[in-house]
Amino acid sequence: MDHNNIIECAGFYFIHNFDSGNLGHVERVPTEFITPSVNPKTNAAETPDYEFNLWTRPDCAGTEFENGNRTWFYFGIQASEPNVQVRLNLINLNKQGKMYNQGMAPVTRTLPGKPQWERIRDRPVHSTDDNTFTLSFRYRTSENPKATTFFAFTYPYSFAELQIALNSIDLKMLPLPPPQSPDDIYYCRECLIYSLEGRRVDLLTISSHHGITTEREDRLKNLFPDNQERPFKFQNKKVIFVSARVHPGETPSSFVFNGFLNLLLMRNDPIAIQLRKLYVFKLIPFLNPDGVARGHYRTDTRGVNLNRVYLNPSLTLHPTVYASRSLIRYYHFGCEKEDDICEESNSFTARSVPNISESAELIETKKKRSVTSPTYKRDKIKTTNKSTGVLKHVSADCSKEVQSLSSEAGNLAEQVYDMKLQEMPLQASEVTSNVSNSNVGDSSSLLNESVLKSCLGSSVHLSTSEELNVHGNNPLKPLRETLKNSISLLMESSSFITEEAVRGRVRAGWCGECRRAASRLDTTSPGLATLLPGYSAAMRPESPTYHSIEEYREHQRRQIDDQERKLHDAEFVDSSESLYFCTNCFKRYIITQENEEINVQEGAAHASTGVSAGDHCSLLPHSPAHSPAHSPAHSAAHSPAHSPAGSTGDALVLPPLQQPTLPKEEKSKSISNKQPKKKPLPPPVPPGAPTAPRVPYKEVDSGLYLYIDLHGHASKKGIFMYGNHFEDLESCVECMLLPRIMSLNNLHFHFSSCNFTERNMYLKDRRDGMSREGSGRVAVLKATGLVRSYTLECNYNTGRLVNVLPPAARDPPAPPAAPPAAPPPPKYTPHIFQEVRHYRAKNMEFFEEIDPLKVGRSLGASILDLTGQHPNSRIPCSEHRNLSAVRDWLRAHTRTLRPQC
Repeated sequence: MDHNNIIECAGFYFIHNFDSGNLGHVERVPTEFITPSVNPKTNAAETPDYEFNLWTRPDCAGTEFENGNRTWFYFGIQASEPNVQVRLNLINLNKQGKMYNQGMAPVTRTLPGKPQWERIRDRPVHSTDDNTFTLSFRYRTSENPKATTFFAFTYPYSFAELQIALNSIDLKMLPLPPPQSPDDIYYCRECLIYSLEGRRVDLLTISSHHGITTEREDRLKNLFPDNQERPFKFQNKKVIFVSARVHPGETPSSFVFNGFLNLLLMRNDPIAIQLRKLYVFKLIPFLNPDGVARGHYRTDTRGVNLNRVYLNPSLTLHPTVYASRSLIRYYHFGCEKEDDICEESNSFTARSVPNISESAELIETKKKRSVTSPTYKRDKIKTTNKSTGVLKHVSADCSKEVQSLSSEAGNLAEQVYDMKLQEMPLQASEVTSNVSNSNVGDSSSLLNESVLKSCLGSSVHLSTSEELNVHGNNPLKPLRETLKNSISLLMESSSFITEEAVRGRVRAGWCGECRRAASRLDTTSPGLATLLPGYSAAMRPESPTYHSIEEYREHQRRQIDDQERKLHDAEFVDSSESLYFCTNCFKRYIITQENEEINVQEGAAHASTGVSAGDHCSLLPHSPAHSPAHSPAHSAAHSPAHSPAGSTGDALVLPPLQQPTLPKEEKSKSISNKQPKKKPLPPPVPPGAPTAPRVPYKEVDSGLYLYIDLHGHASKKGIFMYGNHFEDLESCVECMLLPRIMSLNNLHFHFSSCNFTERNMYLKDRRDGMSREGSGRVAVLKATGLVRSYTLECNYNTGRLVNVLPPAARDPPAPPAAPPAAPPPPKYTPHIFQEVRHYRAKNMEFFEEIDPLKVGRSLGASILDLTGQHPNSRIPCSEHRNLSAVRDWLRAHTRTLRPQC
């Protein structure tokens, strides 16, 4: 019989209605259907005394927002009989067979009696029947009939436990006494906002009194509902922002958070003193308190994965993420700014379709059109990056613009406006056939049918305006305007291209950079690249393949030499080489006899934008809010090959040129033929010798120094980080520096499992189809340009390896001894302040239970290592010896993964 608080079945009481509890239904298995199982200790068959089938509640169960997340469970059992064996079958869990095959086991404790959580001793068994995943395990009831035995998916940490812990800290820290030293702890706890169900979202501020001022932080709009004084501001201190539990079932994030928090609150710890002296820490322990309290695994009370809405959170629907984003922007800019979030910022068309406004501005500048025309209200276009409203004016004012063109070009322009392809007039064919006799200055002579086919592509379907007249945002409408601009630019290209066309040496097509960008777009959003004018699947570049390591190394050396040679040869054009004009980015380039592209003039390429597979293109007006000091997109526009791939989501990023793939039978021949032509490799640089100057990494002008969102992980083993992808080498190095240092400071951090790929920034979830572009890690990069923006993941169960840590610089030397054998990867547990060693007699296997709080402590040490401020660093005793050598190692590591860098 089901009750509100308990479920009674066969004299057993199943308790589930408590903070973080989750259990939906219980049924007893009749005694005659109970099958025996083999006891792994005695190797004898045993039949349980009782067996129950249990069903968990999915996230948002019983509401319109119910979804398929059914991994978390947490319940208690009070048995009617002592010391009987019971088998529990959890019927409807999500398929997590890989995790349980790796040794994952639920945790249990008994109150009163055994208050500490521990994993169940007998390994659980799982099976899949009729697409239903079932997890089974046994336990023996307590001798105390009043005791309650609890079971959970993993070590729980509830909303009530958090509030108890924070209240305990308040009792120790508040009220703050008058500071006796600048190193004294500054601590403040605030209610940032209330959740949808009215639970507190706490914000902790921790620092020291170094740099403290008498001015308090601003009370941001819609935030801080309690009438409490804001914390003081600090001078010359950047903010480190850490959050956790955006996914309520990922409890390892809370234990890592607690370890980091405990470190910061240690009064006499040298690492904590240095951290508080250098930075201001803003900590949010629970971003999804409603999901935690209701026993959800991944979503909030409306079934939303909150780690996918950071690009455009709603105060009404996603108040916790809205507050977090507002804080991040406040500490980034140093003041409160209106958040002009583009409505299309998280759509695939917004970051994939070429920008319209910049091309339209270029045409307007060339033709000196009137700014009063309703077609060209550029300020509004550049702010919102929308073109649907512009197209309505284009249709109305089409005749005015066509009058400025010749009759043949005017007919073509009208076709482009309506996106329909008609038969070319006879005059156009005559112009094409007599192009050599036409006036060189007549731009209409470029608009022959072959050029149009080069722009459109033979396989592109052009819809009529009636077909495009749909409700809402239409992703094809911007293509109409882009195509109109492309044709106009072709008509009004300089006489240089026209003269070359007369000589028959100019060819229209797509450059290699645009083809590769469109290929990345097709990988991210399959099928979208085929909508681009002039692009076809045949243009996709092939990835080079190698038959030996020697070929791979030779390819890398050849690329480095080619990059240097192109810098010197870009200004000179050989008359024997073919001249090309890219119809997507409007740049001119030549293709040498070795099938390599060299730009002739970069003006047109910098004045327009093409397709980008990574981010949407949007131009912002040059205002103080988007000055070069505050806008990473500004620098990206001037250096497209060395810009963050998503610094703000506004910059077009194209990869460096790569060597085309040669046929297999010609590859070895080509390498041997070109070998004598290559200049000899430079001799190795001796240690201590001066090296060539390298462009240093330029820190983003921001009040933020670091952003980390803490998570748990089910599939990939170990503790690792997700970072963002960058095209330029130095940004890659800075992004990977913290994870690399973490692997030197923590036994169980897996640098090899970290992911910094562009695909991981835009990958869509299989269950809900939402993109990781809306995660905190990617959204913070796009909003601030911050390179150090991470997701830290901690596996629920175990890792793949154990690192060998170098000794700390000031530690006494250890006595010489034979290196111990590497222990197997341990089980991860939240035991406080220590690592507990066990010796399991069952199979004489040594293992170690690991404290995730150690991860939080090693995170603090690694932050100090980033700037060489660690008082007792391990780096001097490592293979790298110094921070510069760590960066050099990361450069070599990046070039190995991405030879074009």
